[in-house]
Amino acid sequence: MITLHLTRADDYGGVYLPLPASPAEIGEAWAALDNISEDVASTRIVGAVSNIWGIGQYLKKAEVNNSGEFKKLNRIAELTRGLDRDQCYLFEGALNAESVNSLDNVIAIGERLDQYLLLSGVTTDRELGAYLVETGVMPFEENVQPYLDYTRIGIEYYANHGGSYGIGGYVLRRDSAEQALQDIVDAHQDHQVLGGMEMG
Repeated sequence: MITLHLTRADDYGGVYLPLPASPAEIGEAWAALDNISEDVASTRIVGAVSNIWGIGQYLKKAEVNNSGEFKKLNRIAELTRGLDRDQCYLFEGALNAESVNSLDNVIAIGERLDQYLLLSGVTTDRELGAYLVETGVMPFEENVQPYLDYTRIGIEYYANHGGSYGIGGYVLRRDSAEQALQDIVDAHQDHQVLGGMEMG
């Protein structure tokens, strides 16, 4: 779900356009913008409301008077529809983890969310270090675990594997994670899916 906040000239009131939008809906928005200013070239995205936190920053530079760019904006909106909470967190984290310079980059990430992992609830270096030790991805004898510097472990892992922390957790590329970590995350997701199904 994405709703663009569009305006022209020096006006910040503008109009809101839910995406994906049909040519007729885009035409109606442009007619409303004409009432603000006839300077079509000044049409721009001021912000965006979405289920993907922060996605607006990647959309603002789009040339909205270009029909090709609008098709890409519609495609991005399609990719965000129907995502559950964790998938939204995954999309947000993947955008922040990668170098995003165009709408094409946003689309490529949205079409390959299965290539990323979300460590749900892991939002700091310390939490990452504790998660890695507690799950056995980085094994330590139980008697030394109370003395470990979990923050340092998390910092080093982050430095070596990249990714990003977001409100929903830590997101990294699947191909940069150990197989053990992939298996743990996948098993957790499978358990959530089964837990949400009615068995009978």
